[in-house]
Amino acid sequence: MTEQTGPGYDGGYRGQVPPMPPSAPHQGSPAGGYGPPPGAYGPGAYGPPDYRGGVRQQPPAVDAYGQPLYYPVPAAPKGLSIASLCCGIAAFLGLGFFLLPQLAAVLLGHLALLREPGGRGLAIAGLVLGYIAIAITLLVVIVLGVAFSNADFVTR
Repeated sequence: MTEQTGPGYDGGYRGQVPPMPPSAPHQGSPAGGYGPPPGAYGPGAYGPPDYRGGVRQQPPAVDAYGQPLYYPVPAAPKGLSIASLCCGIAAFLGLGFFLLPQLAAVLLGHLALLREPGGRGLAIAGLVLGYIAIAITLLVVIVLGVAFSNADFVTR
């Protein structure tokens, strides 16, 4: 390569392209040099970024691209449904001797179906367990009643 020394070139830039002078406008920037006039961003815009070394914080209602955030709907309550399922499970763990957990599972399951559409599956599971536990309890009571009525140890 040949050395290029001429007007405007410093001797330290031999064989290289010199940097652009600071007064030359860059492609894509306005000819005025300082950016768009105030108010050019339109209503609701937040303006240019902060040039003091920081980044402007977006308001919490928009994401990084300026799009509004859509918050999810809060989860539907499922308290009755969970209580129905727990009572249905408790009936099978030996607590169903008094018929209380079975009835509670059925009652809470029906209330949950009416009031909590988000917990429909849990409510149906509690209902099924409650009805099966009631059927098993009634079957055991009937079998024990028949067995004791036909037993030989009963005095006559």
